[in-house]
Amino acid sequence: MSQESKRSHSDIPIYQRLRFKLIVFFLIPALCIIALGVVSYQKASNAIIASYETSASQTMNMTNQYLTLAINTVRSTYKSYLNEDEVTKYFQGIYDTDTALRTNTNKTYAKELNSSVNTDDLVSNIYLISDSVPSITTTSTQTEMLYSLFTDTPEGALAKGDKYNYYLLGNQSSVNEALGTDSSRYALRLVRGFNKGTGLMIIDISKNAVVDTLSSIDTGEGGYTAFITSDGTELYPDGTSSVSDTIFTETEFYQAALASEEETGEKYVEWQGETYLFLYSLLPFNNAMICTLIPRSTIITQVSGIQTLTILIVIIAILIASLLGSFMSRHINKNIYLIFHQLQKISDGDLTDQLNVKAKDEFKLLAEGVNGMILSMKDLITNITAASNALTHSAQQVSSSAETFVETSKDIQNAISDIESGASHLDTNSADCMSQMDTLSSKIQDVTTGTEEISALTDSTGASIEEGITSMQNLTESAKKTSEMTMNVISAIEVLSEKSRSIGQIIESIDNIAEETNLLSLNASIEAARAGEGGRGFAVVAEQIRKLAEQSSDSTGQIQHIIDDIIYNTEEVVQIARETSATVSSQEKAMQHTASSFHDMDTQIKALMTSLSNITQNVGNMEEARNATLNAVESISSVSAQTAAGSSNVYRTATAQQEAITTLEDAADNLHAKAEELSALLKQFTI
Repeated sequence: MSQESKRSHSDIPIYQRLRFKLIVFFLIPALCIIALGVVSYQKASNAIIASYETSASQTMNMTNQYLTLAINTVRSTYKSYLNEDEVTKYFQGIYDTDTALRTNTNKTYAKELNSSVNTDDLVSNIYLISDSVPSITTTSTQTEMLYSLFTDTPEGALAKGDKYNYYLLGNQSSVNEALGTDSSRYALRLVRGFNKGTGLMIIDISKNAVVDTLSSIDTGEGGYTAFITSDGTELYPDGTSSVSDTIFTETEFYQAALASEEETGEKYVEWQGETYLFLYSLLPFNNAMICTLIPRSTIITQVSGIQTLTILIVIIAILIASLLGSFMSRHINKNIYLIFHQLQKISDGDLTDQLNVKAKDEFKLLAEGVNGMILSMKDLITNITAASNALTHSAQQVSSSAETFVETSKDIQNAISDIESGASHLDTNSADCMSQMDTLSSKIQDVTTGTEEISALTDSTGASIEEGITSMQNLTESAKKTSEMTMNVISAIEVLSEKSRSIGQIIESIDNIAEETNLLSLNASIEAARAGEGGRGFAVVAEQIRKLAEQSSDSTGQIQHIIDDIIYNTEEVVQIARETSATVSSQEKAMQHTASSFHDMDTQIKALMTSLSNITQNVGNMEEARNATLNAVESISSVSAQTAAGSSNVYRTATAQQEAITTLEDAADNLHAKAEELSALLKQFTI
């Protein structure tokens, strides 16, 4: 087993562990929730701020409309005094010649104005002033020349000589005392010149009506609201007013609003180091304007509750994601390392344990697949072990048969050598007989002696032939046994070949299981890919399964290589054995031919003995006997030559058989070594 496959849990860095990755992956949605919360908060904040801005702007416009309506009501109510004939005549001096009429007109309109003021909540006092005639007022002032006193002030100068426009002025006037009033009695002063004559109509608008209206604008803590009149006086919701110590009139944003063609507007401005929302609304009275400064912090306060709720939800989401990631990672790690340790045992060859996973999810399917693989490998290795044992036994039988075959071939070779030696001796004796027959005519006196010698030699030859026949019979039986042993060897080798092919089929089963294991690894890799980074644990299991499949495939490849060598050597042994069988068959035929020759020799020797008997009995027929003897000797010489040639052929055949048997023995030894190598490979597994 490689060092890499023996890595433990502690060898994996924390940032590469599945638990760390799962927690990080679970925190990613939490971060998305944070982003969603931030975006939602921002959008809600912007929406609330926009709504607040719209509401404030609408409030400003409504306040403007209310004040405009109130002022227009006052203007419409008292506008008639500028056009009434009696009032016009009074201020033009037409009644100056009639003192009683002038005084009566003054009192009548003064009484009428007082009555209107008493019933009108919007008006506190009304002044019709002129220098040429006594002014008509609702106060008890007796000051003369009120027109000149008023128009000499900055605010009065605005309305001087303008008979067509109304001016809204503040309550900070130096002529208040002359008019018989003070700044606490009114908020605004509406001024316009007479249509005819020299004079002004001054209407003091009640402070309560204006202050109550301005108070309806909620600027929050630190905010400011002011009604700015045509003369630059700022009137505040608390009823105070100022001309010198102002908030708005000296600022750039107020001047920009005053110069703008828009009647209403809003924008964020920087003032005294803080950000404010500046809103303005212009009234139709010569630069009269309502202005508001609302601190941005006050507006943001409206969304602080959403911010708090968003932060709380984000914190809860992070905690839940962390807990879920930790729980899932603990569950996955437990099952992964359980399967990993079991696969390590399998890769070490230990197939005794079964994988027990309590989970009911995909890990259960994976555990069942591993257990099925273990059972299949057990059956496979058991079958291979049995086949290996059978192969070893067959190899031993082949080796034993080869040794017996070698010893038998050596015996055959020795016997053939003896036959060849006897045939050579017989050939020599035949030559001697021929020489003696050549000298028979000249040595007729030695016929009897020669006849006795021939008789003795014939007896010896007959005995030798009988021994040769016996040896040939033994040799034939040995050849038959050799042929039978060769056929047994061929049968054993064919059985061995079938066993080898059976092992090849088992190897194909191993390859199929390895392919199925690879498929299982591929499926696990696909599931891991689907699971994304969370499925890296599946990738570890798939990698271990793939390595196991590769090891199985490598082992089956080695076994297949061994089986191929065995089959190849077995086929060579079968071929050699068949060649040996053919050689033995050829040898058996040669033996039969030799035996037939020996029988012929025996018959001829018997005939020779009959001839010698006739020669002994009838010396007169010596010449004929000599010729018959010569013919017989020639036959013996021919048969002897044939026997020698046959023996030589048989010897060569036996030598070739010896070489084939040696090759067969080497093949048997190689087969035995391969069987032992296969057995050693199978011992790596523990079933």
